[in-house]
Amino acid sequence: MEQKTSELKKAHDHLLQAEKMASIGKLAAVVAHEVNNPLSGILTYSKLIKKWIDNGDLERRPDRVNEARQCLDLVASESRRCGDLVRNLLTFSRVAPINLAHVDLNPIVERALKLVQHQLEMNGIQWQAELDPEMPQVFCDGAQIEQVLLALIMNAIDAMPRGGNLWVKTRYHADKEQAEMEVRDDGTGIAPDVLPNLFEPFVTTKESGKGVGLGLAISKSIVERHKGTIEVESELGRGTCFRIRFPVGTAAKAGAGSS
Repeated sequence: MEQKTSELKKAHDHLLQAEKMASIGKLAAVVAHEVNNPLSGILTYSKLIKKWIDNGDLERRPDRVNEARQCLDLVASESRRCGDLVRNLLTFSRVAPINLAHVDLNPIVERALKLVQHQLEMNGIQWQAELDPEMPQVFCDGAQIEQVLLALIMNAIDAMPRGGNLWVKTRYHADKEQAEMEVRDDGTGIAPDVLPNLFEPFVTTKESGKGVGLGLAISKSIVERHKGTIEVESELGRGTCFRIRFPVGTAAKAGAGSS
């Protein structure tokens, strides 16, 4: 029996190692692709500007100066894109400390909406907040919960390029001792084949160059560290709804941040 148990443990460990190596390989391939594209653009425009300088085009042709400025703007934006990718990777891989306290969720929602109010107005998006006045305090890191909420709201804004409606709600389920936050939009929606993998790293519904697919993965990690759950419902052409639920009470205080 002991021999069989040992063999099963070795087989299990081997399987875990194989899965880990496969994940690392996938991660490396995606990162290489995401970084290679902007680096190729930086190299191309840098060579072009050097060629114009060597040929004296910037002195002889005023139009080249404007083109060179545009090239430098592109180099700067692509450099920022690389920096954003690296920063998001560090955020995803690093286990940030949780500063737990009893927090009111409703002011977090109000603050998040205030931060993006200008963007909502610029995009022609009407928003509505429905906040449960009976919502109890949640034992959590308020800053990290606000980060999650902002990520969901920004995704909703991106899903409504021609305007639309945004609803942000809080509600308390006393029977389940759960605090719930909901972010819903009537935007473009998410394809059914993408939904099952939506919270995986580097899965994104945004256009190329506008996102690397780490926002939702980071958000899920934060929610799970608070012993909460996050789920999504979506239909193409009709919109998307994210729901986050946190435990309330002594169990939440004992469990949050323990992983």
